Amino acid sequence: MARTPAFERDEVLTEAMKVFWSRGYNRTSMRDLTQATRLNPGSIYAAFRNKQGVFLESVDLYTRALRRETEAALGGEGNAAARIRRFFDNLLDSSAHDPENKGCLLINTLIEAPADEPELRRRAGEALKYVEGRFAEVLAEGQTEGVIRATASPERQARLLMTGIFGLRVYARMPEGRDHAREIVDTLLQNVIRSG
Repeated sequence: MARTPAFERDEVLTEAMKVFWSRGYNRTSMRDLTQATRLNPGSIYAAFRNKQGVFLESVDLYTRALRRETEAALGGEGNAAARIRRFFDNLLDSSAHDPENKGCLLINTLIEAPADEPELRRRAGEALKYVEGRFAEVLAEGQTEGVIRATASPERQARLLMTGIFGLRVYARMPEGRDHAREIVDTLLQNVIRSG
């Protein structure tokens, strides 16, 4: 009978995720993971097979949290414009409370994932597509409510918002980039939210 690993999987993945998020996939070594998780290499290999296995499960853990946060903002109270603005307020708040300026694990993965490991990009892309899809749904509601501009399809507007998020996450890493984050968001939202 196979032995059950003597650790709490999500706790181990949380510690591994922090390392990947801070250092990036390429710069994270198995030694980094053993130090962060306090597991020996054999236990990591037995539970996750390899570094990629640890990373993919860490991305899944991150994605579950992202989905909860997305639903809390976009599925909560208020009209479509208020919910989209709440999503971006939460984004700015989390960025302001990130002293390492790590950004988004999924966006970081899309940028740095090695070409010979397409599964990493696929998994990160699927998670971000979920957010884009939720934006499109809320934007469609907002067009019906009259609070979202009807100058483009909800899908096109959702892609604009996602592009804005990608740019914002990278721009925030520039010197004084965070100082301009609010104005960037306001300009972005002016393109989709009706004034008045």
